[in-house]
Amino acid sequence: MNIDLLPWFIKFASRTVILFAVVWILIRLQKLDQNVKFHFLKLLAVIVLASGLDTVPYSGHYISVFVLLLGIKIVTGSSYADVLFTVGISYALMFAVNLFIIGSLMGNLRPSTRDAVEPAQYDYGPREQTVETVPEKVAKTNPPVSVVVSNPAPVRVTRYTIKGISRNGAKSVVTVDTGTKAYTLFLGDTLTMQTAEGTSRVRFENLDADWVTLNIDGKSVKLSAH
Repeated sequence: MNIDLLPWFIKFASRTVILFAVVWILIRLQKLDQNVKFHFLKLLAVIVLASGLDTVPYSGHYISVFVLLLGIKIVTGSSYADVLFTVGISYALMFAVNLFIIGSLMGNLRPSTRDAVEPAQYDYGPREQTVETVPEKVAKTNPPVSVVVSNPAPVRVTRYTIKGISRNGAKSVVTVDTGTKAYTLFLGDTLTMQTAEGTSRVRFENLDADWVTLNIDGKSVKLSAH
């Protein structure tokens, strides 16, 4: 068989099988096959001819409908009302069957919820926080409540700037500028950062709605996330 004829043959064969099954069921339900002139092979020939004409572009479908009406009328000897009902319902059911087959072949097109990833929330507004020792904060009459030092032990005075925050659960990221270089830390990571006073070991410990918690040289420091 010529490879160019294969798609046409598949289309023709599928239409013939579906149309014949639908017409045959309707004829049996309406008992139109009880005419003495009715013959199974004649009906099959009418269906084959109508299906072949239906594959012709443009006017082929209308010709096939006329051929099917006339063929069923001749084969069954029924009234035009019964024949029109049979042909109309046959094409409607054939359309529904084609939609069902196409839907089955396409499968489920909805995206899987397992692949859904919470979008990262980026906030690159400029933030500057100053890490100060507790005695310096107490000495000020109106200190800015922007830094919380959990350990009263002295910490070297170093200026840290939060350049950006990416909220993504356990994969959250914070960008810290020490004044010498900007560093990117994933949640739980530890880096050696270069500052104006030397190097510091900084660990990104926690990120909640209000605070970024860093461990700087063993001292836990909370920087405002707003």
